[in-house]
Amino acid sequence: MRLEKFAEEVLKGVEEKAGETLKVQIVSANKNNGVTLTGITASRPESSGGACIYLNGYYEGYCDSQITLDWVTEDVYGKFVEHCNDLDGVDMKLLWDWEAAKSHIRAKLVNREMNRELLKGVPHRDFLDLAVIYYVTVEGLPEGVNGAFTVSDGNMEIWKKEEDDLYQMAVSNMRLDGKPVFEDMEEILRSMIPVGGCPFTSKALKVRMYVLTNPQKIFGAAELLDENTLRGIGDKLGCDFIVLPSSLHESIIIPADVSAAYQELAEMVTDINRNVVSVEERLSDHVYLYERKEGVLRIAA
Repeated sequence: MRLEKFAEEVLKGVEEKAGETLKVQIVSANKNNGVTLTGITASRPESSGGACIYLNGYYEGYCDSQITLDWVTEDVYGKFVEHCNDLDGVDMKLLWDWEAAKSHIRAKLVNREMNRELLKGVPHRDFLDLAVIYYVTVEGLPEGVNGAFTVSDGNMEIWKKEEDDLYQMAVSNMRLDGKPVFEDMEEILRSMIPVGGCPFTSKALKVRMYVLTNPQKIFGAAELLDENTLRGIGDKLGCDFIVLPSSLHESIIIPADVSAAYQELAEMVTDINRNVVSVEERLSDHVYLYERKEGVLRIAA
């Protein structure tokens, strides 16, 4: 059974269970790096919002004979019953009011080449081999529910603002969420494996490595946009440093006095992207160098 047919069958099952209580339909969403997800949205007739559940993961389980179509239908319907009212009471004024939206604007780094289609409809700017795009966080949702929407050209027309207004606001708002997270990777590994010690010591790693992200650890690669953060890391390390863009959510920082060649590091990043990081979360195959004296971040390889 193809994904399209699978979605139709799940939709039919949800409609039978919901009756007139929910309005449901199939949707297709273009995600990061050209990934397209198929889902079902549901809303109550009297509600101002609704919920969306993507079916791709369910479909994989169904194809592997791990779950049945009936089980999927029951689970999806149950999630709709639980979450369909999540947006009720949330002030959605930020969709059309700049004053309401501006403090909620955040920046996100994506791979420019892999997101050519996405960039055609959203305000953005080039950054190295990447692109800066913007999203608006939505507050007032139940605990454990994350809400955000990507800023589109349509939003910009309604707000009557330019891309530079978004950029300045997004960079300024980064610190509203707290200080950047800059942690020694060895300490992170030790905290994950406290009993018996961590095998990944500085000797094993052969170089001191650090993780840079934001307090939420979501889209934390955007910390590379904060010049004060980069300058502070350079001061802390006392030297230039290399940035390995490990995913949308974090970067790996290495002092620039390591013996490894930039091209070797770039090949390592490429290998990890292909074999470890999911397509949707890949950022870049390149390696960056921050030159402390000039205060410049550039592509090294």
